[in-house]
Amino acid sequence: MIAVIPWWWKLIGACAVLVAIALAEQSYEAHLIAKGDAAGAARVQGRWDSAEAAIKADAVREAAVDTARAHAETAALQLKFDQLTERQQKDRIDNENEKRIAVAAALAGDIRLSVATIGTAGSSLSEARAVEGAGSGAGLAPAARADLLPETAAAILGVASDYGQLVRDYNSLLGRFDAARAVCNAD
Repeated sequence: MIAVIPWWWKLIGACAVLVAIALAEQSYEAHLIAKGDAAGAARVQGRWDSAEAAIKADAVREAAVDTARAHAETAALQLKFDQLTERQQKDRIDNENEKRIAVAAALAGDIRLSVATIGTAGSSLSEARAVEGAGSGAGLAPAARADLLPETAAAILGVASDYGQLVRDYNSLLGRFDAARAVCNAD
């Protein structure tokens, strides 16, 4: 006995097969879209990662170049300051030696310092003497000089030498300041 299937059951079966095929097709399409989206996202992420790596490498390279330049400038500046310090130290030693020689020569009487005891032409003392002597016709007397005691001459030479060293130290300080300012203002 063969059972006869009514036509409407056949229609329902065919519709169910068509619905199943449509659902499978939509599922497969969604799978392909998701797979394409994942591949596209991976490709974009790869491009982004390579661009980011290139930016980072450029930044590291530029930082290394800037650091090397800064180290070179610092080394050059340190060398210049060391040379200035060495020259200043040599000048101090030379000044101390010259000072000792001058003071010893003054104390020994080899160097004599003298001062005017009567004003020279143009000084207030000589003008006062000229007014005094105008009536007597005496005129200006030649300037008289007196030698200083060796101890006094030695003290004056010592003070003058110390003052000279202060001026040299000040000039050296200005030179260092100018060099540092030039380096800081470069760029």
